Amino acid sequence: MANTQNLRPLNTLPPDELREICRKGGIASGERRREIADVKSTVLLNAAALDLIEETREEYRRAIVKLAKQERRKMRRRK
Repeated sequence: MANTQNLRPLNTLPPDELREICRKGGIASGERRREIADVKSTVLLNAAALDLIEETREEYRRAIVKLAKQERRKMRRRK
């Protein structure tokens, strides 16, 4: 069970105390938004890096296959 004995409704708080509570909430909200944005950007960067790795791997594979075909042709011509 929750302890509700220490809770006070916000509309009964003095204006300066209410302002301080709201200020702390705004600061915490901003920190959380920045944290979420950092996580999102990290995920996007990692996804982009994986795509780049995959593209580069595919380019190397194509280049190796092309080089191997050229070498086979050269070997056939020599025979």
